[in-house]
Amino acid sequence: MRLFSSLDLQQQSGEIQRAAAQAPVVITSHGKPRAVVMSVEEFRRLKTLAREEIPFEAIARQPTVFGPEPDDVLGYPEHDPVEAVHHMAKDAAAGINQDLVRREADRFAKHFVQGAK
Repeated sequence: MRLFSSLDLQQQSGEIQRAAAQAPVVITSHGKPRAVVMSVEEFRRLKTLAREEIPFEAIARQPTVFGPEPDDVLGYPEHDPVEAVHHMAKDAAAGINQDLVRREADRFAKHFVQGAK
């Protein structure tokens, strides 16, 4: 674990960020440890181990892609979530392609669940 002073933090922020990407870094003030800088991955790992909620700002965000994808098996209208869910429910109730509807619903739900974790 590397140590940097608070003056180093002001003058070498890039170097400290690079070091923190490898392992947590201790920032000292007047020779005493005052803060720890670590990668977001390490922060999330520690929060998960402690069974604590990960702040939304620390969650890796995936781009949301709407429209046909290779695994878009039924082609529901994703530009209108209400209409898409209506089509899925109608097909499921009618017994049409139930396995495919379930797979499509799971894929579609991922677009809306990512930010809610």
